[in-house]
Amino acid sequence: MTDIQRVASVAGMNDSATSVYPSTKVTVDSPYEIARWRVFVQWALYIPHYVVTAILSYVSMVTAPLHWLIVLITGKPNKGLYGFNAMILRYEVRAGFFLYGFSEEYPPFAFSQGGADDGAYSPIRLDLPEAPDSISRVSVFNGILAIPHYILIMVYGIGAMFVLMIAWWAVLFTGKWPAGMRDFIVKLSSYYARVWAYTMMTTTEYPSFGLD
Repeated sequence: MTDIQRVASVAGMNDSATSVYPSTKVTVDSPYEIARWRVFVQWALYIPHYVVTAILSYVSMVTAPLHWLIVLITGKPNKGLYGFNAMILRYEVRAGFFLYGFSEEYPPFAFSQGGADDGAYSPIRLDLPEAPDSISRVSVFNGILAIPHYILIMVYGIGAMFVLMIAWWAVLFTGKWPAGMRDFIVKLSSYYARVWAYTMMTTTEYPSFGLD
């Protein structure tokens, strides 16, 4: 056990024995097949969502630190702010996966909040834990403790860029996403969601490393 894991373990002594992580994941329920012409136009169809995600990302630069400050002062997560930030992440996942060609169905301009996915975009789901009623103020250090995870995610992200480039050509010539490549992107996104849930102070249980 590393020093970081020991600190996180101590921080999580007061947590419920029920882990939030098994249900914190991205789920893709769409065919691997996709029309070949979409590799040329999917990015253009994505532009309206890009504008929305850009605006939301700037808003999150205020709402995320504000949520952190509230937990520091009160020891109670603000469920409204947490739900808003969860909505932003879910919106980004839906729009991004459409851009990658994971679905031909156009994602809705939906802004429902909360941890559980409302199913508004059936091909893509992002389920997150709900904000707890209270949590140890020690959780405000979750973002620092999660730094090793973000380093690993960046390394995986470099690989993901190459996967997306290769998959673009694969879809162009075969009309189908390579299963292993798409599964890798989904697992990486689920891993990021678990770390995000930890840094957003839904739990003091330290997430495990890796994609599984």
